[in-house]
Amino acid sequence: METTARHNRPSPWGLRLLTAAMLLLILYSGLHFKGTSIVNEVTWLDAREGIRFDRNGIVYAKNVSLPARRSAAETDALTIELALKPLAENNDGHFRFLLLLHGGDDVEQLIVGQWRSWLVIMNGDDYDAKRRRARISVDTLMPAAERFVTITSGDDGTAVFIDGQRVKYNRDLYLKIPGDGEPIQLVLGNSIYGRHPWAGEIYGLAYYDHVRSETEIRQHFQSWTQEQSFAFARPLGPAGLYVFDEDQGRRVVDHAKGKQDLTIPAKMTILTKEFLAPAFGNTEYNLLLYQDMVINITGFIPMGFLLSTLLWHMRGHAFTRRLLIAMLVCGLISLTIEIAQAWIPSRSSQMLDFILNTQWAGAGVILHSAYRRYFGATPPEARAPGQ
Repeated sequence: METTARHNRPSPWGLRLLTAAMLLLILYSGLHFKGTSIVNEVTWLDAREGIRFDRNGIVYAKNVSLPARRSAAETDALTIELALKPLAENNDGHFRFLLLLHGGDDVEQLIVGQWRSWLVIMNGDDYDAKRRRARISVDTLMPAAERFVTITSGDDGTAVFIDGQRVKYNRDLYLKIPGDGEPIQLVLGNSIYGRHPWAGEIYGLAYYDHVRSETEIRQHFQSWTQEQSFAFARPLGPAGLYVFDEDQGRRVVDHAKGKQDLTIPAKMTILTKEFLAPAFGNTEYNLLLYQDMVINITGFIPMGFLLSTLLWHMRGHAFTRRLLIAMLVCGLISLTIEIAQAWIPSRSSQMLDFILNTQWAGAGVILHSAYRRYFGATPPEARAPGQ
């Protein structure tokens, strides 16, 4: 038990300044852009048709209409053709989004992504494969190596072609177009949350509402090799076609009949803001979680310690009151940061961060009480009974 006697003495100015400095440090750690900037890092290529993603960028179309499944078909039919060149920045162990079709549910989203040098195609958000959701993967995305990627999926399963040659086939994997026929979002170079940036160059994109034959796929690769352009797809009736020949501006024209143009925003844009999300779910988030946890421990435990010290100096509050006040104040600080992080690219608004930060503050109060009991200025004989 600690005494509730009021000390009625001012706290040292140095202690107040130190507490303010710790608050500023916490705010900076929680709100800075963490290796990215507010600028959307997407630029047009100078010497050829295409765009380049650097560190953190996004290109998107918000209302893309893809044909619904044919009534007689058991599965969705789809062919995606994509010419690209990845950069070394993708090989750090984080899951990166190359192309995304999102219909409002992460569980049903269709992803063409990169993990290290692996090209990964799947539905859902099982980025680290812990839930063992069906996917197809090819070890082919070497830094600075151009690839012509073709993905087909239909009643006969899913296949991946690299430079016109089939390299992987999964008879039991059927990719699903999200949205059930409703307009969806088409995103290049990132997720809708802005947390999975891909680095590299994209030279062309076409997608069709049917499965193209292996002969056609080889011919398309040969045309691409000769022309270095996706103009070959214009007479083929694709559902979407982007040749990236604009060279400037904020719009990528869709040369297909749908006219669903892509937008290159000037500022990095988060299409869907996620507040206080569950933190666990994939290896990438856990890695970031451990890094943030270390930062939070070094911030909120000292903050709880300093707040407890201030309260004891000013009012001599008992332990329980100091604990509650410090946890409430630090909880509000953490909640503010977590809400703000929903607008910050590469940051993640996590419920677990909020809970743990509040608890770290309480640990700081406990440390202060232990310090004052065993190392404080008040001699043991001056303490009240039971203090």
